[in-house]
Amino acid sequence: MDSATLYEVIRNTTRLFAVLMLVKYTLFLLVSPFHHTKEAMRRLRVARKRRGVAYEPLVSLLVPAWNEEMGITATINSILENDYRNIEIVVVDDGSTDSTPELVRALVAAYEADHPNSTKSIRFLSKAKGGKGTALNYAVENARGEILVSVDADSIAHPHMVRNLVSYFADDTVDAVVGNVKVAGEVGFLNLLQKLEYLFGFYSKRAQSLLGAEYIYGGACAAFRRSTVFDAIGVFDTSSITEDIEMSLRTRFHGLKAVYADDAICYTEGAGTVMGLLKQRLRWKKGRFEAFGKYKKLFFSTRAQHSMWLTWFALPFAMLAELQLLFEPVGLTLLALYSYVTGDYSSLLLGALFIGILYVVVGLFTERARNWWIIPLFPFTWIIFYALVWIEYIALLKSISNSIRARGVEWQKWQRKGITVRPAQPVRETV
Repeated sequence: MDSATLYEVIRNTTRLFAVLMLVKYTLFLLVSPFHHTKEAMRRLRVARKRRGVAYEPLVSLLVPAWNEEMGITATINSILENDYRNIEIVVVDDGSTDSTPELVRALVAAYEADHPNSTKSIRFLSKAKGGKGTALNYAVENARGEILVSVDADSIAHPHMVRNLVSYFADDTVDAVVGNVKVAGEVGFLNLLQKLEYLFGFYSKRAQSLLGAEYIYGGACAAFRRSTVFDAIGVFDTSSITEDIEMSLRTRFHGLKAVYADDAICYTEGAGTVMGLLKQRLRWKKGRFEAFGKYKKLFFSTRAQHSMWLTWFALPFAMLAELQLLFEPVGLTLLALYSYVTGDYSSLLLGALFIGILYVVVGLFTERARNWWIIPLFPFTWIIFYALVWIEYIALLKSISNSIRARGVEWQKWQRKGITVRPAQPVRETV
């Protein structure tokens, strides 16, 4: 095969994958705006069924921590500042070697002294280092709540986060709720990249939720009904490097229902360095591949308990996207060179048009607080996402290499700077 033929193969393969991904994202764009309508109808149905009886169960917020001295107190305080009263916070220290234990103990003592009659409580537990999954399971074992919420120790909860999460569980058919995670922190190239990526990614969760195809509940903000999840199908898999993804797919495998709550907002700290971002993506990819392998029977399943949109669309397209990534960096580069040499920019212009529409839709129709600020960024963010493609590409190759060589990945850590966030606009509160 000569170089010209190889070039044509790569270019046409890239175009094929681009068309397939275009189908996926077009569907999401068309479906996502109807998410709020469906949620409003569901809430009305639940309200009629409950006949005005309030649903205010005890909620246990599980906070696994390992060397989190930079942000752990801000995380706990943000939960305590939530307007939902029936809360217990279960912090599990997983063998920290920094000042995390001392900081949490001091915070607990101060809170109990200042609020002796509070309905909110904090419990601090310690264990030998065993990984995030073991810390979460220790928290589950000691939690008393009917609803259990996993929260990362570097996150900040919106003041209405807990109440809004609970409102979805008033529907007794809901087993898990996925929160809306946003990137906060210092302004910069990497922060903007992750902020935009999360914004687009969580917008697509509207469509996934509406179609019954939600399959990843991020550990930063995920809620579970104890009786139908942990008591029925078990606790977190400590052998998985992404225990949240494994649990997500396990719930779907067992036919449990998950919904996305775009009004349950939690802010998280993004990776501060390229190497930190690469390590994060390596962990995500390797963990997701392992979970896909474990629950491979979900793919193209026709069982009544499985959503066809999940098994025949979302999961196959997720694997297709990873296959596309093997060609995308080189393919995009060759396509740009081809356009420059031939003067045929039609493919690039069509891609730019679609992405521009995506910016407008996401900028104007996400939540009640508009994200219009992203629209003017459209002409200038190509280089950002092109860089992200290469980071994802390297992470994919390393993930494949590690899997072949049976190499593991531990707790993801980078140098924390901490975040202090308060929302600029109010988020609607659901009751």
